[in-house]
Amino acid sequence: MAAMTATVAHWNALLRLPEDSSPRLVAAAVLRVIAATGLAALFGFRLGGALGGVVASATAMLVTLGDVGATRRSRVGNMILATTALAAGGILGSIVGGTTYADEAVVLAAALVSGWVATSHPGISLDARNFAMGTAVGAGIHFTAPALIGFAFAGGVIALAAAFASWRIGGLPPQVDIMDWRAGIRRALSGEGSGARFAVCYALSVAAALLVADLMHVKEPYWAAMVVIAVMRREGRVSLRINAQYMAGTLAGVAIAALVAHVLSGPVALIGIGCVFAALARPGLALHPTVGFAGFTVFFVLLIDVGLKALGLGGNVFTARIYDTLVGCGLAAVGTLIAGRVAPEALQSAVERPA
Repeated sequence: MAAMTATVAHWNALLRLPEDSSPRLVAAAVLRVIAATGLAALFGFRLGGALGGVVASATAMLVTLGDVGATRRSRVGNMILATTALAAGGILGSIVGGTTYADEAVVLAAALVSGWVATSHPGISLDARNFAMGTAVGAGIHFTAPALIGFAFAGGVIALAAAFASWRIGGLPPQVDIMDWRAGIRRALSGEGSGARFAVCYALSVAAALLVADLMHVKEPYWAAMVVIAVMRREGRVSLRINAQYMAGTLAGVAIAALVAHVLSGPVALIGIGCVFAALARPGLALHPTVGFAGFTVFFVLLIDVGLKALGLGGNVFTARIYDTLVGCGLAAVGTLIAGRVAPEALQSAVERPA
């Protein structure tokens, strides 16, 4: 039960919307997501076409989730680090993308580091996961236009601007106590709370996702690996519950996204609807994690659909995302069971230790 309490606190901390939030704070959070993702998309579309809008909007969403900290200064610092991690991972993945074994090695190395620091400071853990996801996206899409990295940074800047506006309207959101950066760095370097076993299981689960995709001749092998990177966590059986909720929410989100894409056409309309779903996911998480995950999935799946079409890549993106979800969540569950159960007091210290 202690582990469950700590995990819920951790998710609330990362998503910036505590269950006892005032209506004013909820409204500010919803408007903040719409403003960050929507303005980033418009900026990207204006200067870089559909793909520029996709990169900027996705980065703005992920950077918004990087708003972690007890003070305004720490929150800004974490969001800057989140932007840098995503852009750096995308650059590295793009450089090695398509190179035999090199792209897989880079993604696995990033996943290994992410697993090692999984229960350190929430900001460090999130940035390591963002870097790993960035390498997977870069290796899978092969960004050829250097300007796209600029749109990633632009998305981060717009997310920061939306954060300042939200704080002015609703005030600085309450935050559970988290350790200071020095303690977080010590935990990250030592792997305290995670350990080599979890880090190796985490990286091997990502490797298995790549291997299964290769054996099944999947056209886009990195998306299932991204699901593993996003889902697998170090909370033992609690992680399995989060995994199941993620799977249910993602499958529902894919179905909703497919319906939206069938009814609407045009990248602007699709990304606009996606931004609304992303914003509604915030209060949705307070109702049930599955509802929140569904909202985020609609946003990201519609972005992926628009991005792949902009690159001239066809195929049924919605069927592919169902495959990614089932394989990625399945491998994350197996990896979690092999890694074993984490002691509740270790998780408690990683999440609730006073600064």
